[in-house]
Amino acid sequence: MIPGSLARRYARALLQLADTPIQREIFGRDIASFVRVAAVNELDKPSLLTVLESGAYPVPERRAVLQKVLERMSLDATVSKFLLFVFERGRISGASQIARQYAEMSDALSGRVHAKLTSARPLPTDAVNKIKAALERATGKTILLESAVDPELIGGVVTQVGSVVYDGSLKTQLGNLRTSLRG
Repeated sequence: MIPGSLARRYARALLQLADTPIQREIFGRDIASFVRVAAVNELDKPSLLTVLESGAYPVPERRAVLQKVLERMSLDATVSKFLLFVFERGRISGASQIARQYAEMSDALSGRVHAKLTSARPLPTDAVNKIKAALERATGKTILLESAVDPELIGGVVTQVGSVVYDGSLKTQLGNLRTSLRG
């Protein structure tokens, strides 16, 4: 693990290496793929990230393992060089944080924002699409919507876009009514 500010700096550096929006998407896809592969734990075997950051193995051997994995994954050459650079700096344990920061920065540059829609019951597809369209109009950005179900809401929906929460749940409305009747 590395501090968040350091992960942002590495992510920003990789982002600056992308000359086009398409290349930016390729870099994001490739670094996310590497993290998915490197973080896998199989039946009492350490993950690739654990091996790469372990001092139990000599650096040249760990570097060779990383190079072989990168070759087999056929990642973009820039992403492979970037990951080798991160390894050389002793920061490979932060690859997942760097990938997460990269995705956030890339989304921001592309005008995308993540949102979470929580409802008491699964919503019909057309209702979800209408909510998504309304959020896109309100934010002026493309919404990447994740849906969840929480029966405790009783009814209505709660939507979180970035740090802003729109709470139209029956649970919250009943709580507000209870508070106003007590006061």
